[in-house]
Amino acid sequence: MFVARPPLPARKSSGAPPPPPPRRSAPNAISLGLQDDQESAKPMGIAARIASLQLDHLGRPAMTREPLLLEREPEPITPEELPERPKLEEGPPLPPPRRKSVLSAVERLKRPTWDELEARGPEFVRAITRKPPPIPSLVKATSPPSISGRRLPLKPTRLPTPPPEPEPVYNEPESMSSGCLKCYDFSSVDDHAAQFPRNMVTSLDQLAYDLTSPWETETEKFRAIFTWLHHNIAYDTDAFFCGNLQASTPESTLDSGLAVCDGYAGLFTSLAERSGLQAVKITGHGKGFGYIPTEAGGPVPQYQGNHAWNCALMDGEWRLIDSCWGAGAVDSSGFQKRFTPTWFTYTNAEFGKRHYPEDPVYQLISDEDGGPVSWEDYILEPEGPLLFSDFYTNSFSPQFVQPSTKYIQSGTWVSFHLFKLCEHLSTAEADNFVRVVSLPDGSRTPLTLNDSGGWSATVYMPAGEGEVSLFYVTQIGGKDATGLTVKDYTAAVGRKAMHFGGLCRWTLI
Repeated sequence: MFVARPPLPARKSSGAPPPPPPRRSAPNAISLGLQDDQESAKPMGIAARIASLQLDHLGRPAMTREPLLLEREPEPITPEELPERPKLEEGPPLPPPRRKSVLSAVERLKRPTWDELEARGPEFVRAITRKPPPIPSLVKATSPPSISGRRLPLKPTRLPTPPPEPEPVYNEPESMSSGCLKCYDFSSVDDHAAQFPRNMVTSLDQLAYDLTSPWETETEKFRAIFTWLHHNIAYDTDAFFCGNLQASTPESTLDSGLAVCDGYAGLFTSLAERSGLQAVKITGHGKGFGYIPTEAGGPVPQYQGNHAWNCALMDGEWRLIDSCWGAGAVDSSGFQKRFTPTWFTYTNAEFGKRHYPEDPVYQLISDEDGGPVSWEDYILEPEGPLLFSDFYTNSFSPQFVQPSTKYIQSGTWVSFHLFKLCEHLSTAEADNFVRVVSLPDGSRTPLTLNDSGGWSATVYMPAGEGEVSLFYVTQIGGKDATGLTVKDYTAAVGRKAMHFGGLCRWTLI
């Protein structure tokens, strides 16, 4: 059976919501004293009453609510209440303000001429030209008070100079300190000089510094210049053989890399002077390529200069140097580049055998060595043997080689002598080669060590003409022959293959 639900109550109309109920205060809330008098008159709650009774029981005043004190505004101060301002001391009156000039800016900047100044009268001119008085000194000079009963020591007129510190001593190698350059080892200097090719040189000043700055002695500095010329300057054979010799300068020689003897000597002098060294270019006669000896009994030829070399001050001694001949030699085929350091180490007497200066002062040959030499003695001296390049490489002395003349008489006994450049060089068999005299008939005689520190052999010259040569054994049995003894050489003749090098040659007549 269907039972109908009772109808829902009518929905309240949408109007303004009813006001909220009044808020109840907490029973233990503490008043901050911000309420008005009416709120303070209301009865306190139970908790407040209990607290009040407890405080009364302890003898303390009950808690009362005091109103919160707000910050008061400052009261205005009247002028009568301000303190009096202190009075300032009266000083000089301030200057009146500067009056503005009525002249324009252009007129103020314009400087009057002298005529305009003179127009103002002589008194004005005298006033502006008068010098100002000197400024008086504000400090009065007074002498210090004297000290009674005390005498100061007299001040010395000059303090003593302390002794100077000892200069560092450069210990030269034994051979250089003894004056012997022939056995001195210049390998480090020569290697250094080869590190500056001509095409990389920017200026002569820089080249001179690069070559000489690492070395201590003047001799080493000169040696570096001497060696550099060998590596970088070639003899101008085209100009020499064509007779087209032109004047040169150190700069032109450096640019072209070509020179004759004058160019070598000029560039050597320039590099030395730029390095702070003393060197002089010398002109004279040289027995070089094309020299023809004078026949015995013939007239004395007239002096004619054809060569140039240098004179250098090396560690206190003037020595003669030929950088042109030291760089190489000229033959019929052209210039042969060959380093010949003996033209740097020769004594002045040895150097003078093939050089005669235009000024005899530059012979630099002492009386003990037979100097000075006349032109006649120089040019008429008999021609010596032909010396090969290996002669200089093996450090033999051309001054003491015997026979000293080019020609040897046949049918006679002839003594051959050979010496090193100086007594400091080794003559031991282990450091040398075997030297032999070779005759036109093919016979060979070895030289043996003599009592004078050299090598000698006496050989009979057969009849007839031909050439007599002095060789040394370079290889034997395909091996280096250094240290070969005369006994081993004699035993190997005809049994082992040998190679020889030439030292010098004579002509048999």
